[in-house]
Formats: sequence, structure tokens, C-alpha cells
Amino acid sequence: MQTSASDDYLNLSSLRDIKNLSHKDSKSALEQVAAQFETIFMKMMMKSMRDASFGNPLFDSETEKFYREMHDDQLSLNLSKAGGMGIADTLVKQLGRYLPNENDKPVAQESIDKTNNDQQTANQAKNFTSAKDFVQTLWPSAKNAAEEIGVSPKLLLAQAALETGWGKYVIQGQNGKSSFNLFNIKADAGWTGAKTSISTVEFIGGQAQSQRADFRQYDSYEDSFKDYVSFLQKNPRYSDALKSTQDSAQFLQALQQAGYATDPEYANKIQGILSAKPLNEALKTIELTQDEVS
Repeated sequence: MQTSASDDYLNLSSLRDIKNLSHKDSKSALEQVAAQFETIFMKMMMKSMRDASFGNPLFDSETEKFYREMHDDQLSLNLSKAGGMGIADTLVKQLGRYLPNENDKPVAQESIDKTNNDQQTANQAKNFTSAKDFVQTLWPSAKNAAEEIGVSPKLLLAQAALETGWGKYVIQGQNGKSSFNLFNIKADAGWTGAKTSISTVEFIGGQAQSQRADFRQYDSYEDSFKDYVSFLQKNPRYSDALKSTQDSAQFLQALQQAGYATDPEYANKIQGILSAKPLNEALKTIELTQDEVS
């Protein structure tokens, strides 16, 4: 057992040293605290023994008592270091069970923060700063949604990028919070969730016109991707698009022909994003399979 925190009973810094040690090596700190406790116990026992004696009137001056107490204190310390009465060892065995396991390494604070941030990303509106930020944040949700309908997650990110300007223009709800609506799906008669009304541009007879429309609100980006999948699957008019998921160009053309968007260049614009540098450079920062790249 290590009992070197204090070799002299006059070492007043020993408690501070033990406290500092406890942050680095709790077992060694416990051993030293146990040793100190045994030293104090032995000192009290020796004091009780002396108090029980009648003493010697010739040598019981105050000075004599002072030096005798100093001698007893140091003697108690030396006896404890030499093995003492076994009290320290017993304390270590009893209390050692409550020490943290050495294999239970504390998680670095950066890892904790990162984990928390990853978990919160799906439910918090985010100010996307770049295409890379947009892709890295939404990739997990895009991948899950893409697997549901058999398209490339890259395609879904491209479509969301067109609809929201890489996340910078996600529709805001009436409460001032984000709608999380990445695909600008409107709140039709069958929608029972939250919605917000805004002015939008629609192409009627080839001419752009401003109209007011209701759009769906979600609680997270993940919910937006899930509802996009559900929206396509539940609407028979998108059946041809869902049959063409292996070919991005055919899927987008079928989506446009089914009336997903009134912009006559909708499919071509998404195709342009798919082949452009911002999306492809951002995807390089993520580990992808060949199917996910295409």
C-alpha cells in the first residue's frame, strides 16, 4: 500500500495532494486516505492511554506535554506506514468496491457534445452554411428514405437542394419556426398535421404566377423525408415514377409529368444539380457505395 502522501505529520499539504490524486488515481487516493485515518486513530488511542495514566509530576510541564504530543503524532504516523493495525487495509477492501472500474473509461467531452449534436440535428432547424454542410447533415435521412423507394439518396438531396436553395430557404411556419419541409409538399385536403400559408410561384400555361398556398410543417428533417416517401407511395399518380427509380432521369421526368411541380424545367434543374460540382464535392466527404454515388 502506498502511504507517501505525508511522511511528516506537519505536512499540511497532504490533504490537498490526496485530493489532486483522486482525480487521476482513485485507488491510490483511497489507500492514502485510509492510511491517514489509521494514523489519526492510533494517535487518539495513544492519547487515551496517556490520559489514563497518573503521569509524573516532575515531567508534566506544558513544554514536556507539547513535545510528547509531537513525539506521539510522529510515532503514530511511522507505525501506520509500517503496517499499523490493519485498519487501513480493511478500509481499502471495504470501500474499494465502490470505486469506478478502470475499464469504464470516461467519454471525452468532445464525443459527448458530438453525440448530443447528432441526436438534436434531426429535430432542430439548422442554418446550413454550404452544400457540404447540407449534405453531411441530411445524408442519413436521405439514405433511409432512398432505400424505401429504391432511388439514389444523391437524387433526393439534389431535389431538396433545388426546393430549398441548399436549405437556406426552408419555409418558415407561422410561429416563426422552421417547417422542416425540404420538398415543399403542400398541405392538401388529406393532410391533418400542422401547416403554414405562404406566397409561392406556380407556372400556369407556361407563365409564372404568384399564388398563396398551404404547405406542410414537420417536427424534423427526418419527418420531411419520411413524408416525401409516403406522399409518393400513397398517390397513384406517382406510380410510374416509382417504377423508374433505377434511372434518375426517368424518375424525375415521370415525377414532373405526374404534376409534382409546375415548373417545366423542374426535372432538368435537378439533373443539373446532380452533375454539378457542389453536390459531388460534398459527397466526397461521405463514405459511399457505388450505388449511392450513381
